[in-house]
Amino acid sequence: MTYIVPNYFLEEQPNAVISSDSLFTLAYSSRRSQGSISIRNTTHVMILLTTGQKKLMTNNKEIVLNEGDILFLTQGNYFMSEVLSQKGLYEAMMVYFDDAFVMDFIQKYAVELGGCTSQNVVSFSSDRLLKSLIDSYSLYINQDLKRQNEIIKLKTEEIFLHLLSQNSNIFCGFLKSISLSSKERIKYILEANLDLLESVDDMCKITRLSKNELRQKMQQIFQMQPKAWLDSKRLEQASLLLKNSDETIASIATTCGYSTLSWFGVQFKRAYGVTPKSYREQNR
Repeated sequence: MTYIVPNYFLEEQPNAVISSDSLFTLAYSSRRSQGSISIRNTTHVMILLTTGQKKLMTNNKEIVLNEGDILFLTQGNYFMSEVLSQKGLYEAMMVYFDDAFVMDFIQKYAVELGGCTSQNVVSFSSDRLLKSLIDSYSLYINQDLKRQNEIIKLKTEEIFLHLLSQNSNIFCGFLKSISLSSKERIKYILEANLDLLESVDDMCKITRLSKNELRQKMQQIFQMQPKAWLDSKRLEQASLLLKNSDETIASIATTCGYSTLSWFGVQFKRAYGVTPKSYREQNR
């Protein structure tokens, strides 16, 4: 199963989420080990592991986090697992934040990013100071305070500043990755989750934008309306499958989100000037 986050938590457990304009925070717990979960982040995330163990599988290595460790992931698609502690429990605090939060932090504290290497995934091992910061964070998450949002935001900045002080090059690399891709964030979200998009409503849901906001963004980035962009991407995917796979044309039509083979044929010919069958024959 694939989880789109923080969307999943905002829809399924809205009362558990502490949210502000650029930050979504929640305490997560489970009594069931989970292996190879597919996670799609539509924002960036800081995972504060408090009980159990987490494993993240990347293209070239496996990252293992133990209690007290912190994992940072930029927006993107990941595979990970959750391992229960000896007490049969997995617990973590999930802190989702957008580009605006990071850019404000960089500006507020005059962070210099010039000399570091961009990194999409970084982790930090527990130490005495980090443990105390995480314990404090947990304490405020579990309190019903009048200005809880503002306190949580400051607590997040506090952890960022600690990591910036103790592990400057690595944490700057994470911030730099976000800074470099910030202007094209919507583009990355949509293209990384193309297989889940069947309508403009799906595009709005995954980007958490209204239809008017989405239209404005799509016009700025692609000079296209959302429906036209989605159709072009579907047909682009279909052309690649026709050239490089042995799937039937009917199967390709379904894979690319077309409800009928005839409508797929009409749309494909309109875009490429030939039928899907002729296109496959010409490109084999």
